[in-house]
Amino acid sequence: MKRIFGDNMRDQEDNYSKKQKWLVVGWPGVCGVASQVIQRLDQGFGAETIAYSNAEHSFQVDEITIRNGVVFPGQLPKMIFRNAKLGTRHDLLLFQPERQPESGGLDLCRNVLRTAVAQGAKKVVTFAAQASTIDPRETPTVSYCCTDPVFGNEVKSRGVQPIQEGKVKGLNGLMLLAAQEQGLPALCLIGEVPTQGLQMLNPKTTRSLLHAFLNLTGAKLDLSYMDDNIRVYEDYMLELSASSQEISPSREFQISSHSAAEAANLEDLFQEAAIDRNSAMFLKSELDRLGLYLQFEDRFLDLFRDCS
Repeated sequence: MKRIFGDNMRDQEDNYSKKQKWLVVGWPGVCGVASQVIQRLDQGFGAETIAYSNAEHSFQVDEITIRNGVVFPGQLPKMIFRNAKLGTRHDLLLFQPERQPESGGLDLCRNVLRTAVAQGAKKVVTFAAQASTIDPRETPTVSYCCTDPVFGNEVKSRGVQPIQEGKVKGLNGLMLLAAQEQGLPALCLIGEVPTQGLQMLNPKTTRSLLHAFLNLTGAKLDLSYMDDNIRVYEDYMLELSASSQEISPSREFQISSHSAAEAANLEDLFQEAAIDRNSAMFLKSELDRLGLYLQFEDRFLDLFRDCS
């Protein structure tokens, strides 16, 4: 009995030593998909807090808090690491910050990586969204970019195709650079989102990213509870799409039919949207109002060719 017990203990130790911990990161970005993926993984696998990262050098207090008329300094974003056990050969170190810094993003990613490596992380996975003309009823496609060819081939063997050309803006991309500096293979899974819904949460793309990630890890998680939210999302997106296409015949004319002031205003809106993507939805509404979206569709979509 002692020998059998000893063998079992050694088997358990061997299995534990073979487990590989992945740092899985979701910085807030387009449609909240990266953050939502981390939340679903956290809830589904019952993650527990195990570490914190220092945010003092990356963020400044930019607001005050008031309680009973008394003023307090606003809080810095929480930088919490939570451990999730999948029951497979992978465990997850989940990291979901509350917001991205305005500057110093790469240094913050390096700081996060140092903490993650100290916790045993061997690979890094992030998530992003890319705007497209996808119909809300279609299943969003997931693609990837990777720092390591071997890891990339593993992802490709699971049916996810690489992005041929593009950019990933923000810290979900910079995390890959920080991981590469540390010698850790790093991956970003990128899901499609409709251009009309860039300012709202997208549960459908979140589910597609979760499916791709779970398939990669071999873990199982019931995502059927997301179906109701996805149906509501689809219905709303279809209504939004239909309303934007209801343009009176008098509005269906070329830009040459508009005044110089309207043309100049559109150009200003394009310039503003190129700097601040949050302005793009106002630009879209103006193009719809003037009946010019189809004429400017390619230029509008160029604003969102990058992932975030």
